[in-house]
Amino acid sequence: MPPNIIQEITEALKKFSGNDIYGRKVVLFNYEKNSFDHVEDCIMRICFKNKREAKRIALEAHNKGKSICYEGSFEECETVSERMAMENLTVSLD
Repeated sequence: MPPNIIQEITEALKKFSGNDIYGRKVVLFNYEKNSFDHVEDCIMRICFKNKREAKRIALEAHNKGKSICYEGSFEECETVSERMAMENLTVSLD
């Protein structure tokens, strides 16, 4: 294939995957009113993370103020962010 066609295909795939299917994130923010155990438990249950990863995400949110807790399609991230919010966790959908 000529290089310009490969470049066009690569750009189209980046645009498609970045905007429509993947590339969305749920960001967890530090909120002092929640216990560390509650945050960790929610990350495991709602974001499908193991205990080690949940602890890393919770610590990062605690220390840096925020952490990405989930990545996926818009629909998946919307569901995760709604469930996290129902657990009184502060999140945003990016």
